[in-house]
Amino acid sequence: MSSRLPAHRRFVRTSAAIVLAAGITLAGTSVAAAAPAPSTPLAPAAPTSAVGLKYGDRGPAVTMLQETLVRVGVGVVGGVDGYFGSATRASVRAWQNHKSMTVTGVVDVATAQSLGLPTGAAAPAAAPASTTGALAAGSRGRRVAELQLALINNGYVPTGGVDGIFGAATDSALRRYQQAKGLSVTGTADAATLRALGLAAGASSNSAAASTPSTNGQLALGSRGQAVVAMQQALSRAGFAVVVDGVFGPLTQAALKQFQASKGLEQTGALGPRTTAALGLNGSAPAPAPAPAPAPTPAPSAGSYVGLQYGSRGPAVAALQKAIADLGWYVAGGADGVFGSATQAVVKAVQRSNGIPVTGVVDEPTARVLGLTGSAPTASAPSAAPTPTGGGATAPGFASYDERGDRVLALQRALIGAGISFRGGADGIFGSATLNAIITFQRARGLAATGKVDAATAQALGLSAMEKAAAPPPPAVALQARPVQGPCYYGDSWGAARSNGRWHLGVDILAAEGKELYAVVTGRVIQVYVDQPGSLSGNGLKIATADGTYFFYAHLSSLAPGIQVGTNVTAGQVVGYVGKTGNTMTPHLHLEIHPGGGSAVNPYPIVKAYGAC
Repeated sequence: MSSRLPAHRRFVRTSAAIVLAAGITLAGTSVAAAAPAPSTPLAPAAPTSAVGLKYGDRGPAVTMLQETLVRVGVGVVGGVDGYFGSATRASVRAWQNHKSMTVTGVVDVATAQSLGLPTGAAAPAAAPASTTGALAAGSRGRRVAELQLALINNGYVPTGGVDGIFGAATDSALRRYQQAKGLSVTGTADAATLRALGLAAGASSNSAAASTPSTNGQLALGSRGQAVVAMQQALSRAGFAVVVDGVFGPLTQAALKQFQASKGLEQTGALGPRTTAALGLNGSAPAPAPAPAPAPTPAPSAGSYVGLQYGSRGPAVAALQKAIADLGWYVAGGADGVFGSATQAVVKAVQRSNGIPVTGVVDEPTARVLGLTGSAPTASAPSAAPTPTGGGATAPGFASYDERGDRVLALQRALIGAGISFRGGADGIFGSATLNAIITFQRARGLAATGKVDAATAQALGLSAMEKAAAPPPPAVALQARPVQGPCYYGDSWGAARSNGRWHLGVDILAAEGKELYAVVTGRVIQVYVDQPGSLSGNGLKIATADGTYFFYAHLSSLAPGIQVGTNVTAGQVVGYVGKTGNTMTPHLHLEIHPGGGSAVNPYPIVKAYGAC
């Protein structure tokens, strides 16, 4: 989660009216009432049991469970659809946690009884979708890549782009497409869905390869398809930040212009013949690169991390992803042992922030930064550009990452004067856009592309050393309670680059889904966010104190019963549960701190001083 979120989210009360109609009283975080009889009778063929319902099940029994969860005030993100997905599982876990049961996300006898559900013979789970020609969660390969590209061409973009892995992002995009087309919303690419997308069930299709170049056969803003995928992959290999999603949008155009500037080409922002040749595309676009299936990476051992790259799989990749998360970087998909485009992007971000050649491949310096010590090379490390005298580190008297003030303004104006354009312009803030602009300048001048203003870069830009502005006094903000039920882990990721030019304004505290979240201060809930398609925060809330200071929580699986706008909370009170709603696929709490209601400050030292969990 990153960047400040819009303050004008539409607040949807999902439970209060239902709760009142059902005769349930909410007091603080407790539900005080016996399970009421539903106001509308169940279908004639009512399920005889809810016991055993779990993730992946479908059918009337799941519908009955979801309706009951809504009635008791927990709610289910996505509504009552008869499918036991991650949202239903999170709601079951939240209810179990609320009732002090073992939190499993599976409906056992105790859970069913507490909800007033039947506990007769085990509820029959609906048969899984046929695998003949269908694609579903867990599928991988070229056909998944074609599905992802077809979704993108229809305007439904999975987070992570075209990576050939059918994960939560692809599932979400597919469900939105099915709903829009009036198809059964199953999250499975069955024959009907594949036909609607122009894909033949059980076979590869070329229909997803269509691209829409704008003029003169060139790829330009608005183009889509495999040719765009190939261009984005080439830009990524060249070290330019871009999401490989098959959509030629403003971010892709900006990356392409930066590449053109680094090669001394006219910055048209379109893929013409000269840029095509410079990217090594030779005028043709290879097929999208789904996650390949090389031999599994052996279990982690000395030398097993160096050389990990796109397509690698196994325990060593999982250990790499865990090490990245431990430093506070967000890895889409979590430690799943698959080195896909999301892992490649965050490896590049780590390299860029630490002055390591940006290759997306784990070399020895990257392994050391991540604490994967004791590694011996097992693959050739990329050759770094020759380092000029005094290069590689920020020289005394010059701006560094996350700095603000006159030194940054001087740096940004010098970059603009050298013909380097970047998002935000001369705003006096050294963020990811300024860092990328420095790298572009350094590449164009044959300098070490570190993103740091070393002596050689300062000389090339004509900069003079300046005194750093005095840092403002730290805000007088302290936590009165821990935010997350343990165990958890977190790192200082303040200012880390995020997608779409955003940067990280909080601390990400990773914990198991369903763990309790607590009010860190005594205050009042001033805003509630509800997960919906395209939401960054997912379910969330803001808690404010009398002086206007507010604490922003995001990615909750659900709010605690009784928590709504206007609720007064006490430090340590349960306000919600850890989840992965919004723009994330890893369960965690994104916590921001805004002293006096103003700009966010780095919450890491404030959280660290108390101890998060």
